[in-house]
Amino acid sequence: MAAPASHEKQRGLALLFLLILIGMAGAFFLINTMNKSSAALSLARDQKTQAALDLAKQALLSHVATVYAEKAMNSTLHSPNRGVPGYFPCPDTALPEGTSAGTCGASSVSTIGKFPWYTLDVEPPRDGSGECLWYAVSGTYKYWPNGVNVDPAASSTSNMMNWDTPGLFDVLAAGGSTYLAGGNPSSRAVAVIFASGGVLSGQDRSGGSPGSICGGNYNAANYLETANGINNSSVSSGAGAVTQFIAGQASATFNDKLVYITRDEVWAAIKKLPDPSGVYPSLLQAKLNTLTQKVAQCIAKYGTQNSSGSGDKRLPWSTPLSLSNYAFDSLYDDTDGGMSGRVSYFAGTSDSETNNSLSSPYYLFTTASYCYPGTLDDHDLNWYSNWKDHLFYALSGEFRPNTGSSTNSCTGGTCVKVSGGGTFYAAVVMFAGERLAGQTRDTNADRANIANYLEGPNATNHPNSGGNSNYQSGAASATFNDLLYCIRQDLLSVVPCP
Repeated sequence: MAAPASHEKQRGLALLFLLILIGMAGAFFLINTMNKSSAALSLARDQKTQAALDLAKQALLSHVATVYAEKAMNSTLHSPNRGVPGYFPCPDTALPEGTSAGTCGASSVSTIGKFPWYTLDVEPPRDGSGECLWYAVSGTYKYWPNGVNVDPAASSTSNMMNWDTPGLFDVLAAGGSTYLAGGNPSSRAVAVIFASGGVLSGQDRSGGSPGSICGGNYNAANYLETANGINNSSVSSGAGAVTQFIAGQASATFNDKLVYITRDEVWAAIKKLPDPSGVYPSLLQAKLNTLTQKVAQCIAKYGTQNSSGSGDKRLPWSTPLSLSNYAFDSLYDDTDGGMSGRVSYFAGTSDSETNNSLSSPYYLFTTASYCYPGTLDDHDLNWYSNWKDHLFYALSGEFRPNTGSSTNSCTGGTCVKVSGGGTFYAAVVMFAGERLAGQTRDTNADRANIANYLEGPNATNHPNSGGNSNYQSGAASATFNDLLYCIRQDLLSVVPCP
C-alpha cells in the first residue's frame, strides 16, 4: 500500500524540478532579452550621437568652404583680418539660441560654446541623449577677433590666415597619451565638436528661456567632463596657446564623444570651389595667381619711379628669409645687398639708394603706395597681408639698387633667366605652393629655410649673389609647385615665366 504514495511523491518532486527549470530558463531568457535590448538601445544612442557629430562637422566645413569663403574671396573691402577664406564662426555663447557670437574672446584665443546650428542653417543636431552639441574653435581660425594685422605699422598681430596656419587643439585617445590629432602644429585640429551625453552626477543643466529648443545653460562644465586629467570643458586662455581635449572611455564620470576638423580638411574643402573662368583648377588658385602677378607688377612699378628718369630701372632689394615674426607686415624690410629672399614690404633701404618717389614710411603694399589703386586694390592687400610669407623674389644684378643711376641691357653675367631659356629678366617673383613631402613650416626656423617653400633651383639658387641665376618654372607635380612671374627688362610688362 506504501508504493503508490511513493510514486506520487516522486512525480510531485519531478514536477517541481521541471517548474524550477522552466522558471530558470524563463529568467535566463528574460535577462538575455533585456541585455540584448539594452545593448541595442545603447548602440542606437551611439549611432544617433555619431550621426549628429558627423552632420555638424559637414555643416561647419560647408559653411567655411562655401558661404564664408565665397564671401571673402569676392570682398572688395580693405579688411585683411577678414577678407580671405579659412575662418570659422564663433560658437553660440549666449542667447539668441543657436546663433554664432559676433565676438568670442580675445584676439587669437580659442573659445568654446554651443554649436551654432541656426547660423549654419541646419536643424539643431542632437546626440543620443537628446542634448544639443558643443563646439570649440582655435583662436587662429575663429572669425573675430582673429589676430590678423589691420595696421601695417603694428607689431601686436600674431596670425595670418593661409593653408599653413596651425590649429591649436591636441586631441588625445582614451588613454591620454596617444594623439588622434596634434602633437605638432601641422597636425593639430582647428575645431572640435562635442556630444555631451546624458547628465552626470554634479552637473546642473537647468535654465533656458521659455520656448527654447536646446534649453539648458552655457556653463560647459555642466555638459563636458574630465578624463585622465584632460578637461573637455575649457580652453587655454593665452593667445595662440594649445588646448588638449580627450576622446575618453565612457564611465560614471565621463560620457563625452567628439569629432574634430584638421587644417588639411579645411583647405581641401576650400580648394573645391571652382574658378568661374575655368582657367585655374580652383578659385583659390586663381586668387593666388592674381596676387603673385600684382605683387610682381608693383615691384616693376618701383623701377619706373626713380628720380633719374626712364633710364633708371633699378628695383628694390629683397627681405631676408629669417624674421622674428612672419605675421607682421612691417618686419618684411629690404636689406642692402639682398639679391633674393622674401618680397619686401618696406623699401626704405632701397629708396635711400634710388631716390624713389615712394613716400615715407616707404611701404609698397598699402593704400598709401603708388601701387594703390590701380596695380593693387583692397582685395589684393587683404591677400598680401595673409600670404606674404609665401612670396619670394630674385633680382638681377643689372637692376640692383646700388648700380648707379642708369640701367643697362642684360647680359648672361648680369641678369636672371628661367628654365634655361635665352631671355633675361629684370627679376622673378615666386609664390610657394602648398607644403610638399619633406617640407615643414611650423617654426621660425622652418620658415627661415627656403627649401621648405621653394623647390629645385628656386631654392638652391639662394642667395643669388651674382644676380644671374637660372630659375625653374613648370607645371605643378608631387615634387614641384612653385608659381613664377617674370618682370621684363622694360618693366612695362609682367608675364608668367616660361
